[in-house]
Amino acid sequence: MHPTTITMAAAEAASESHIKYRRDIDGLRAIAVVSVLLFHAYPQSMSGGFVGVDVFFVISGFLITKVIATTQEQGTFSIGDFYSRRTRRIFPALAVVLLTCLAIGWQMLVAEDLVQLAKHVVGGATFSSNLFLWQEAGYFDAASETKPLLHLWSLGIEEQFYIVWPLLMWLGMQKRVRPMLLIGLTALASFAVNIFGIGEHPTATFYSPASRAWELLMGAAMAFMPLSRSDAATRAARNGASVVGIVLIIATTVFLDPSRTFPGWWALLPVCGTCLAIWAGPTATLNRYLLSSRLMVGVGLISFPLYLWHWPLLTFGREVMPELVTKPEARGALLVASVVLAWLTYQFVEKPLRFGSGARVRVYGLGAVMLLIACSAAAIYKAGGVPSRYPDVIQHATRYDLPGFHKAMRWKTCFLEFGEGPTDFAPECIDKGHRPLVAIWGDSTAAAMFPGFRALAQKTGNFRLAQFTASGCPPLLGRRAKYRPACPTTNKKAIAAIRQLKPAVVVLAASWQIYEADHLHGTITALKDSGVSRVVVLGPGLIWNYPPSRIVLRHWRLDPLHRVPSPRLDYLKHGHYEGWGDRHDQEFRRTYRTEEITRDITMKAGAEYVSLVNELCNAEGCLMRAPDSGYSFFLDTSHLNPNGAEFLVRAIAPQLALGDAPASGRTP
Repeated sequence: MHPTTITMAAAEAASESHIKYRRDIDGLRAIAVVSVLLFHAYPQSMSGGFVGVDVFFVISGFLITKVIATTQEQGTFSIGDFYSRRTRRIFPALAVVLLTCLAIGWQMLVAEDLVQLAKHVVGGATFSSNLFLWQEAGYFDAASETKPLLHLWSLGIEEQFYIVWPLLMWLGMQKRVRPMLLIGLTALASFAVNIFGIGEHPTATFYSPASRAWELLMGAAMAFMPLSRSDAATRAARNGASVVGIVLIIATTVFLDPSRTFPGWWALLPVCGTCLAIWAGPTATLNRYLLSSRLMVGVGLISFPLYLWHWPLLTFGREVMPELVTKPEARGALLVASVVLAWLTYQFVEKPLRFGSGARVRVYGLGAVMLLIACSAAAIYKAGGVPSRYPDVIQHATRYDLPGFHKAMRWKTCFLEFGEGPTDFAPECIDKGHRPLVAIWGDSTAAAMFPGFRALAQKTGNFRLAQFTASGCPPLLGRRAKYRPACPTTNKKAIAAIRQLKPAVVVLAASWQIYEADHLHGTITALKDSGVSRVVVLGPGLIWNYPPSRIVLRHWRLDPLHRVPSPRLDYLKHGHYEGWGDRHDQEFRRTYRTEEITRDITMKAGAEYVSLVNELCNAEGCLMRAPDSGYSFFLDTSHLNPNGAEFLVRAIAPQLALGDAPASGRTP
């Protein structure tokens, strides 16, 4: 899913903003926030709703620039006054939401998720969420649905823009630079960064203020567009601009596909549409009767706290009752709850702290509260999510060690992640020596299995290893690069190394469920033609629809006696959300169908097949953690951690016949 947000600029009260209040701007804000909410709750019905953020960027740039320009003309502009008003506008609702999320996370999240949440609380409190999320993005990054504060990234972009833009406007005024020239040059530079960066660096382009500033600057340009003429031709033009603008916004929210690279050129549609609607002015027919209606204005006024609340509610709702949130009516109820919370926050938190006398005291108080929240979150982050909140057995079952996982799989060395690090396998990917060589070739699930093979090799001393693994790249020669364009090149490098090395055994592993295995027969044939005597295909592993660590914690938390769940849980019941209807056991059945297909192809090609599912599952269910120590087996929904990899390789060692391994790692 596309991460999105709402910006915070609103029509200021006349005493604070120094500009005339426009009801139609609040109506535009209502369209934007509703589109984002519907996209998050019902993405199939509002596939382009994420462009609401772009609408808000334009509105924000327009209003803030109008305030700055007006106060500069009046000779009353002050940087201190500007940030005082921003603090009173943003901090009240934001502090409440951050503190609430941190308190809920303390009560219900596993340590890994609380660490992530604490980091994002710090990011939200310091308006740097976009930089944190930019840094996190990668193959093993947590899904957006598990990040309650994901939506604060744009708040960071806005505040970073507001650090620079008032100073640029002030310098421009001092140097007598025409505002539109300053806006035009800066916007063109930002747009160029957006266009040239979206292809090679899409994540950076999405989160960087440099590639997003042009959207706010387009709104800033509208602040200098005249509204004085009132002749019939101008009225017709403004009515037409309003219609075209609103149609552009709505059409984009409905028809734009999230798979499109964004922002890029596509962002011009909602940005230009918003500019047209703003330029049309409050007297344009649609602006006057639709955007300025009581309902639209009411939603617009609470749009900032509304967006702040809705995403955490959806995220924590999935955590508490995943089977409930899969129901459309449940998601609708959460949106209604977010509206109620937004209204309460606006009436009883934002308004009292934003308006009235004693502004300096309120600013200092709000700053102190935000600092306290940030420091508390930083302490939780430093403490690793405080796993001591739970008994030892739950700590073991929910332990998450991404750095250890990366090290064990030899990330960016023998496991290549495209866009991150080198594109060639390092020399250390091939063990030196004269013992028989076993080559591991496959995608990230093969890399996750590597620590198990390493442990077995060290225990027996009978073989050495070579590792050729890359993210999203199954060992299928001739496969079309549907997901990873670099896969054919990487696979050519792997097969070339194998032809040169002539290993005694080549082990092929991948999440076969998500690939077309048609080319597996050809890959096996190519290996045998290269002089490889044994080819072993590992069958598909388990793919859970919910991380096993969270399943264990949820069962323990909901049990009145806090009994520790069995290490072996029913995959059909706990691997999937209740209420998915036909998809209830779809993944499990697909795994077994894939196993049959893969085994058949493997045997016909003259290779050996080893089932992984049979080692993890029996009639009672599937293992999620070690029966003896209780340590978890899975990093996420599909990748084994080193504990799981070592257990599973011990279990299949007799079939692999690579050395003197224990008879079996299976449990009855």
